[in-house]
Amino acid sequence: MYQEITNNLFEFWKHIGDLTQNLTERSDYAFVSTQNSDFPNRIFNLRENNALVSIFKSEKIEELPNKITVEKPNSLKNNSNVAFAMSQKNMALNMSNYQETPFMDNKIRRVISEQDAITFAKTASNSFGYNVNSNIIFTLAKKSTKTQLFLFQDNEKSLGCGIVFLDSQNNAGLHMIGTLPEGRGQGVGSNITKKLLQVGKSYNANYAVLNASAMGEPIYKKLGFQTFGEIETYKLIHS
Repeated sequence: MYQEITNNLFEFWKHIGDLTQNLTERSDYAFVSTQNSDFPNRIFNLRENNALVSIFKSEKIEELPNKITVEKPNSLKNNSNVAFAMSQKNMALNMSNYQETPFMDNKIRRVISEQDAITFAKTASNSFGYNVNSNIIFTLAKKSTKTQLFLFQDNEKSLGCGIVFLDSQNNAGLHMIGTLPEGRGQGVGSNITKKLLQVGKSYNANYAVLNASAMGEPIYKKLGFQTFGEIETYKLIHS
């Protein structure tokens, strides 16, 4: 299950890279390089322990994304070319065991228009503390047949966001579940998550999978998710 969760995340980033024509794939790693956006903008899918050596040998370092996401355990912690940034829990829910529960569906709307994408990008940026480019969001909303994007709105004010991505293994990845500070403690994140699970259920997905912070892990456990290891993100150090 651990591998399926990581595969969903990496496949999601590849999908974005394909749609925006920002994907570069090598034999032992890949990266999506997005200008004016911290999302996804990273190196991933390192297939060998020495892949980082290959990256530094074959790429112009200043042109690379400044983050690398890898599975744990890995050998990067002792590498002087990178610095540890964060870890996330790999989590999954067997959709055959998921029982839908009531949620505020009337406050959740799908991202369709360019203005919706701008609102989503602002909401996500303010929720996560990094820049999300609305052009990438609009491209996903307009061109992708594998994703659905949603906003939680209360009195026309957007308080939260989330994305569901159906991968090639028929698993529904729940991504970018964010809540603005003023919306926290009001069930915004929980309602967005339940909406994404509802979409996954409608696709007859095998599992719902996500990557959670240590703070978010107990919230998802209440919904029935189980933890299957971790992934880690490192920052690239330019000498």
